[in-house]
Amino acid sequence: MSQFFRINEPDVSAEVFDLEVLAIDLKTGHYHSLRQAAVPLWRLLVEGHGVDDAAALLAKALGADPALVRNDAAALVADLTARSLLVPAATPDSPPTPPGWLANLAPGYQAPVFDTYTDMRDLLLIDPIHEVDVSGWPHQPASAPDTTA
Repeated sequence: MSQFFRINEPDVSAEVFDLEVLAIDLKTGHYHSLRQAAVPLWRLLVEGHGVDDAAALLAKALGADPALVRNDAAALVADLTARSLLVPAATPDSPPTPPGWLANLAPGYQAPVFDTYTDMRDLLLIDPIHEVDVSGWPHQPASAPDTTA
């Protein structure tokens, strides 16, 4: 039985580009780069496909070994859920149809690449909506004055 997932909103923000998915964990300040087969797998998962279905669709579209893609998809999902980027979702009432964009993938399967970065943590943890003052962003607000004296 396949598992289904969704983006862990509002704690995670993600953007899909042609060759990369950038996902930011707004609670930890870590950002993540997904490349190669991780991009179509992410797209399929967040569009409502289960892990098994996503792997099978990708393997068929790229002419790759289904067992290899399934193992890679399972490992990717383990990483994504361990970092709370994806969380379990309810089983959809009806299975989603295979997306047309699969036909536009470049031929050849390349294993998923998933990298995590923490170097911008301090900047990403500053809330740019609520913490902005006349000095602008990304200036960290001054601490509140001590009123216990």
